[in-house]
Amino acid sequence: MSSPQPARGGRRPVAVVGGLLLVIGLVVLGAVALGQRAAPPEAPRATGAVAPSDPSDGGHDAPAATPAPSPEGTEGEGGGSASQGTEDQVAAMDASEPTRVRVPAHGIDAPVFPIALAEDGTLPAPSGERADDAAWFEGSPTPGEDGPAVIEGHVTYSGDPSVFFDLGAVEPGDRIEVDRADGSTAVFEVHEITRVPKDEFPTWAVYGNTEGPELRMITCGGEVDEDGRHQDNVLVHAHLVDA
Repeated sequence: MSSPQPARGGRRPVAVVGGLLLVIGLVVLGAVALGQRAAPPEAPRATGAVAPSDPSDGGHDAPAATPAPSPEGTEGEGGGSASQGTEDQVAAMDASEPTRVRVPAHGIDAPVFPIALAEDGTLPAPSGERADDAAWFEGSPTPGEDGPAVIEGHVTYSGDPSVFFDLGAVEPGDRIEVDRADGSTAVFEVHEITRVPKDEFPTWAVYGNTEGPELRMITCGGEVDEDGRHQDNVLVHAHLVDA
């Protein structure tokens, strides 16, 4: 006598359950991938003593009239290191406002618009329709002129990656290209990238005079507090190498 045969539909529930488990697995993997993307690359934390805001007073508090990123985005009071005098630094360019900034090695490519100080003397972060663009502080030299040109941008905005999300991955030797209104492009080479606590952000080292054309790029980084604000600033320092 032959053994009883299972009903033709007997395997269908197993197949359905297997399909559901596969879908659930893909959803979980997708959520993990999104979670990993939510954390921007971390720049190396500054080591040793942080340079003061003004070498004349030895403190961290910037003068009221000194530009400083606001607590709304790329927060802090300024930051960075001394001018980088290098043999490959080229002669300064004439003044011309920046229109676009690119860091080809890390996929950063964004329009740049000018931004002025707020009434309280701080440098506001980009907002509104231009929140995800980069902003050039119009009180600083234009990129390629003598002195430190300052460009800032958000690392995230409203919880999503923004213009400088990948800035923390920049390394010394990387090139930064800044297109200018006169049709020229100022090319900078990174010589330092650091991450510093916002309450130790030395304004003088970012906004102070330099011996030649330099570029400062600023965004947020580090841990996020209960209000969703990053606790550090990421600072990129570069010098002009081609014009």
